[in-house]
Amino acid sequence: MEKETLWAQRWKALFFAAMLGFVFSVNYTNHGPLVPTLIKELSITMALAGFFTTAIFFTHGLLQMPGGAFSDKLGAKKVAAIGLFIITIGNVMIGFSNTYHEILVWKFITGIGTGSAIVAGLRYVPTFFAGKEIQLAQGVYGGSILMGAGFVIYVIPQLLSTLGWHGVFFTTGGMAGAFLILWLLFAPNTPVTGTVQKIDWGYILGGRNMWLLTLAQLGSFGTSTSAGVWVNTLLIKNVHVEPKMAGIVGSLVLLLGIISRPLGGIILGKKWLSTKSLLVLSHFCLALGFVAIANAKTLPVAAAAIVFTGIMAGLPFGGIFNFAVYSCPKNPGLAMGFVNTLGAWGVMALPPVIGLLVDQSGSFASGFYLLGGTAFIGSFASIFLLRRDEVVI
Repeated sequence: MEKETLWAQRWKALFFAAMLGFVFSVNYTNHGPLVPTLIKELSITMALAGFFTTAIFFTHGLLQMPGGAFSDKLGAKKVAAIGLFIITIGNVMIGFSNTYHEILVWKFITGIGTGSAIVAGLRYVPTFFAGKEIQLAQGVYGGSILMGAGFVIYVIPQLLSTLGWHGVFFTTGGMAGAFLILWLLFAPNTPVTGTVQKIDWGYILGGRNMWLLTLAQLGSFGTSTSAGVWVNTLLIKNVHVEPKMAGIVGSLVLLLGIISRPLGGIILGKKWLSTKSLLVLSHFCLALGFVAIANAKTLPVAAAAIVFTGIMAGLPFGGIFNFAVYSCPKNPGLAMGFVNTLGAWGVMALPPVIGLLVDQSGSFASGFYLLGGTAFIGSFASIFLLRRDEVVI
């Protein structure tokens, strides 16, 4: 497939990539706003509820590198389609479930689909974009992921009273199935090479930048997505906000990424900041945002802290992944999958730890201090990145 043909389809491809990001993210965060209901209905603790996120993000993280390698070999469109099919089946089966362990098993299986889909989308975008436009394009794709996650936080509390928690999973699974059909019929095709260049494990496992970028991804994606799981419950328990309002305010921690992820791409594309500077500053500010949320006692203060945190969380996205591709151009899908693995496994580990801290302390402060510390590690790690003024693919 000629580069000119791919370039001519880039904006259509970006639309479908954005829709892909929205759909799969709806299906890996859809349990978050249901936590209070599931705790009551299934008679479980907050720590056990946190393992829903652990289950899906364990396999989600496990699929990052294989999904990236298969996207390089088979074409990102095919890998994304397989992911969407698994997501559909997994969520529909959760809708039929009635026990904690059934939901946990199907969350585990659904993570195979979301893990394949996210890295396929990351590989899909640079198939069509190049040069300065790649920063904005990856930012738009990243923004769509947070749009889906934030959409869930806002919409599910509104739907719960009408559909019930079973109906919520049927609805989100149905969205994935419907989009799978559209994706197969209308999304621009990607090249199928059948083979890829020999994997350069020296660049991936031995490169300083790759490991530092994984910490940056953990500090931004890992922490913000984990915050999205618990922020509604924090607002209800600590600030005494009623559930629907908590959904509106809490969704901002992720929804603002719709703006800030593309904004981060614009900042880098116009060279207002280097990738290193952007990552250091945004992660440091993100850490401050989590500390502010932990100490918020009133709705206005909590809302301001959530808005600030949501903006800072989105800025690093495009820079992290484009820097990964720049660091390992021979295996771009695998490189992005490697960087995203730790971020995904952070979302696996952090929510149940936060739930345990809440169970023990009776307050969310310690849990959000943990998120702040993790974001600070991302900032500190970014200081040691090899300096690059521009990422070119």
